[in-house]
Amino acid sequence: WGTTLTNMNEVFSDCQDNLVAILRRAIIDFGINHIETARGYGSSEMQLGVAFKQLFAAGEVKREDLIIQTKVAPEESPDEFRKNLEKSFEMLQLDYIDLFAFHGLNGDWQWEWMFRGEGKEDCWDVIQEYKAAGKIKWIGFSTHGPTSVINRFIETDKFDYANVHYHFCGSYTASGDGPGHIGNISCLRKMKERDMGAFIISANDKGGKLYAPSSKLRSLCLPECEPMAYGLAWLWNLHTHDEEMAEAHTLTIGAARPSDLDQLAVAAYMQSKNLMLSKVQSVSKKIQQAQVEALGQEWLDSCYDGIIKGKDSKYMIEHNQIIWMYNCIKAWGLLEFCRNRFNTFVENTKKYNPSLTHDENIDKIGRRPWGFCPGILPDANKDYFSDDLAGVPEKNRTRVKEAYEFVIKWCSPKSPKTQDNAEQKDDTNGEGNKAATEMEMEVPEEYQTAYEMKPWKDYPDRTYPY
Repeated sequence: WGTTLTNMNEVFSDCQDNLVAILRRAIIDFGINHIETARGYGSSEMQLGVAFKQLFAAGEVKREDLIIQTKVAPEESPDEFRKNLEKSFEMLQLDYIDLFAFHGLNGDWQWEWMFRGEGKEDCWDVIQEYKAAGKIKWIGFSTHGPTSVINRFIETDKFDYANVHYHFCGSYTASGDGPGHIGNISCLRKMKERDMGAFIISANDKGGKLYAPSSKLRSLCLPECEPMAYGLAWLWNLHTHDEEMAEAHTLTIGAARPSDLDQLAVAAYMQSKNLMLSKVQSVSKKIQQAQVEALGQEWLDSCYDGIIKGKDSKYMIEHNQIIWMYNCIKAWGLLEFCRNRFNTFVENTKKYNPSLTHDENIDKIGRRPWGFCPGILPDANKDYFSDDLAGVPEKNRTRVKEAYEFVIKWCSPKSPKTQDNAEQKDDTNGEGNKAATEMEMEVPEEYQTAYEMKPWKDYPDRTYPY
């Protein structure tokens, strides 16, 4: 994240060669023609720009055969936004971009940055200039925000597409949010009504960390297919199992080496031959049965009643995600996935000052693009039923309290030992971790990681666990 590398002299040659090899495998061998990046993705635009130039010059790939997307976060200052956008064009070395997305529309304050009106220049005015000049073809937005915020932007009827989270296991930060607690499927349905493109973010990561699945999830997917194939095919066939036939048009996949694409390409080939739908239906039946067996239908039908999101919380607590994590671990063993999600609360809590107001806290860390999205740590010792969770039905309160204790115990940075985390350091100062730090237990086999496809876990700027 950020821009720690500023020129190609800082990029190792074998790293750049690997990127070019991945692009060759994706574009030439498998026909993957949509390449996505962002101004905020470290050196991604810079490295892709050099790789594109190499492949175009050699005649291996034609520019017109690719759909290239980048994303730039909106700014309060239109001039600053224009400056960042120009940097993206400079790094990508392209005359035009097929798809441009406003990156991270997660808060209502970004509405003012986008659509000031009253004759005042805003970020929408800037992007319209680029579209009129032929430098951008289609305009969308990406988001990790609440369902209400996403739908507000969709309902402007200004966007051609949106990048959102929606997966077999939930809607990431928007799980349990929105009308009827159905999460971002409500957004996808609105997008279909408006003939918008539906781009699903991070299906293999935020959709359950499927490249390192739990033993239980893998057992539920086999023998029909591996979890990554199921996660993608569930989305490819969304229109067959959503009651309003919402659609997912584009899914992102990541690769650290060319061979990472192979399993996904095989699944795509099988989908093209109508061989995946029956597998999806079979696995989905087992997935749903596991939910009911682990949690009970009554809980599944009412678990989000009275549960609110961080934007509505007095304490910026993502109550909805705590319930979601509890359900994911109990039903499918997604412990490592939920630990990664929980760690975002840990990091946000380190920056949070309870003596400040919400707005003061958000201003302190900056409103672009996250602004404490998705929230901070819950306190295991606090009674949230007196304020935030006052709307939770009495019959659910004992179970909700159990869910909070369970998630805090298992997902806090120093949590029960597994092969993956036995050597991790306890580096959190957040509240609510006492239950986890004072005990070490063996993790149930079904919660353990079945296999790990990452060739390495560390990022250049941070080491695992992150």
